[in-house]
Order: sequence, then C-alpha cells, then structure tokens
Amino acid sequence: MKILTLNCHSWLEENKEVKFQQLVDKIIEEDFDVIALQEVNQTQGEEAGILDEWYCFNNDTWPILRDNFALALSEALLVEDKEYYWTWGFSHLSYGRFEEGLALFSKEPLLATVTQVSECSDTADARRRILVSGVTETNGELVTVGSIHHSWWANDAFKIEWQGMEKALMDNQNPLILAGDFNQIAGTVGHELVLNSPLKLKDSFEIAETTVGEATIEGPIDGWNDHEGSLRIDYVFVSEGIQVKNHTVTFDGVHAPLVSDHYGIMVELELIKVSV
Repeated sequence: MKILTLNCHSWLEENKEVKFQQLVDKIIEEDFDVIALQEVNQTQGEEAGILDEWYCFNNDTWPILRDNFALALSEALLVEDKEYYWTWGFSHLSYGRFEEGLALFSKEPLLATVTQVSECSDTADARRRILVSGVTETNGELVTVGSIHHSWWANDAFKIEWQGMEKALMDNQNPLILAGDFNQIAGTVGHELVLNSPLKLKDSFEIAETTVGEATIEGPIDGWNDHEGSLRIDYVFVSEGIQVKNHTVTFDGVHAPLVSDHYGIMVELELIKVSV
C-alpha cells in the first residue's frame, strides 16, 4: 500500500499550473493507493463545482466550488485514465480569499467523515481544525486513513486538538494511518504526545526499513516565518498491525520538483496480523 501526504499550499504557488501538473504526473508515476492532502483551497465566491460518481460524500455540508484544488486534481487524473475516489472537508477561511480544507484520495471507495478536533468553531478563524477520515480497503482488509493539518503548540492548541483527535478515533477498530502537516518538530513535546497516545501510533520515519530524506520544510515559510533551517513537521503515523517498508521525502527539488512550500512524504506500507 503506497501513501502520499502533501501540504499543497494550493493556488498560492508561483507557476501554480506547472506545479499542479507535476503533482499529477507524480501521482500517475507512483500509482499511490491513498493520498492525504492539506491546504486544499477553493476561492470564495466561485461557482459551485460539479461532482461526479468518484466523489464520496461526507457529513460536511460546506459546498465544493468549481476551482476546488481536489476537484481539479480528480478531473486531471481522470483525463489520464487515473481513477480515484475522493472526499473534501472545509476547515476555515484563509489568506483573505480562500476556503481551506483537507482531502483524501483512494483507489477504493471511502466511507468518509469530517470531524472538528479544535475547540474553536469559528470558520473565519485559522484555529478551527478538522480531521478528514475515511474507511477504505486494501487487499481485502479495512483500514482507516486520515488527513490532518494541526496548529502549533502555542497556547496548548496542538494538545487540545490532539485530544479531539483521540476522541474522534477512540472507537476505530481498523488499522489506522494518520498523515499530514502536524506543525510539531520531530523530537519535541508535540511529537512525543502523538507517540505516547493511547492510539498506539508509530512514526513511519522511525520504523521504516529504509528512509530517503528527512526534513519536510526548509527556511522561512508561512507559519514558520522566523525559521531558517530544515525541520521535519509532516508525518505519517501508523498503528499496530502496519509494517513500514520505506519512507521517502518527495517534492523536495531532488527526488521530485518542488510543488509547495512543504515537501511531500511517500510511504510504502504492509498490513500484518497482530497476535492477540
């Protein structure tokens, strides 16, 4: 099972059309089973988008608009005969003109859910955070996957959101994969909070049989304006019963072109039987 996670910074990049096509090309080349995307934007005031049979409806009633990045990606992949089921959830307004959300793509249908995990429920406030999750199938086995974009640690924002995440997933009985931009530096208290969670998650970078690359951002970017070096703040966390074959940083300008202010992560997984 191949996973891609990427904070897209969508419709904000220079040469955005070129970078969009580079993302499409990489998805076709790698043939991912599941894709978790963050900062999946659409422009406020756009006309309604037209959804087809590949869209998996969820409990979120926020409308999908014509220039929704995930909708555009689905359409571009279909042109290349690459069929993915997908879903999108709205998180909050951003950059004064966008409606920002999270998306999941899967080769198999998704039973999708959108859950607010933050205390903040104001859609105009960037502190409103959600989880977009879905139950899907791989090799005849059910698995739960989630796309997430968390806040920073300041004012316990991440801690509170993580408690909301644990509550949302408390009753999950399937192997679990959580992927996205956690905004927590590897080795710090936020990262440790995830690793010590009752969800019993492991960091794919730490347990992979092979790794290529490490950092997922470089230099000052939005949200890390005072930072000059490289950091690992994007992750794929997996529960018991999932073996990580490899963890590769991509879209880093080396292994694939830069398409965002974040690098992406590709992870190859295998579901294994856990003895009871």
